[in-house]
Amino acid sequence: MNEERLSRPETMIAAERRRQIHEWAMQKGSVTSTWLAEVLGVRAATIRHDLDVLHKEGLLIRSHGGAIAKTLGPSRLPYSQTRGSYLTEKAMIGEAALAFMPPSGTIFIGSGSTTYQMAIKMSENRGMHVVTNALEVALHLAAHLNMDVDVLGGKLRPETCTTSCLHDPAFEMLYWDVTFIGLPAVNVPRGLSTIDGDAAMCTRKVIEHSSKVVLLCDSSKFGRFSYAKIGPVSLVDTVITDSGVDSETIKGLNEQGVEVIVAGMSGNGHAPGSNGGNGHHSKEDF
Repeated sequence: MNEERLSRPETMIAAERRRQIHEWAMQKGSVTSTWLAEVLGVRAATIRHDLDVLHKEGLLIRSHGGAIAKTLGPSRLPYSQTRGSYLTEKAMIGEAALAFMPPSGTIFIGSGSTTYQMAIKMSENRGMHVVTNALEVALHLAAHLNMDVDVLGGKLRPETCTTSCLHDPAFEMLYWDVTFIGLPAVNVPRGLSTIDGDAAMCTRKVIEHSSKVVLLCDSSKFGRFSYAKIGPVSLVDTVITDSGVDSETIKGLNEQGVEVIVAGMSGNGHAPGSNGGNGHHSKEDF
């Protein structure tokens, strides 16, 4: 427990922490104080105070040992209301990701507000084939660019505007040259994770079908660990983030063979001390 807490961002302000707690509660239906204290790396008393504040604001209902969402099911917090945080950083990360776009071939673009920022900055490329499970990405590319776009079929997830690719029987036959993904939680010692079991399995399968994986991740996501584990951070070849990333996170990623690019930096954008991804483990090793 103590070791995990050391890896958490100690500077997360109360408002951001409560926003994250509320988001998790809406996604999961309920949260416990013990789990929140562990994943956020703060004292149980701090979590209890946060839950009391959210209860008084009418956002959550306090329960013994935690809280439950005020509204469940289809009324979960919509994606359109959660994608606006860190928008400047996400726009810079999306711009930097374009450097990893191959001149031709097939790419996969995962769901998320940061990958969407990349999509809206893409230019027309008739030699590019795009596969995605993000409806917003598909609609934008189809409406604004003359590109070949496929959407993975499956169960619609309205709260994130995505489909669950596990339900597409053609998935096993598909492979892509570069995959661009975004995740809510990246913890160097514990790995990559997300808020839903199906989403975790889908992301893992996408990674296994990719020649190169680029993670678009603003610095607020580091140190977090969410409900469903995807795998070790070494599944990713390159991380593109913002200047808020700390040196220990960069070092930890480098030690696992992950290249770190800081969007907006002069030169090639490599973080100080970044090894450029040398020593990256094969995806088949895990």
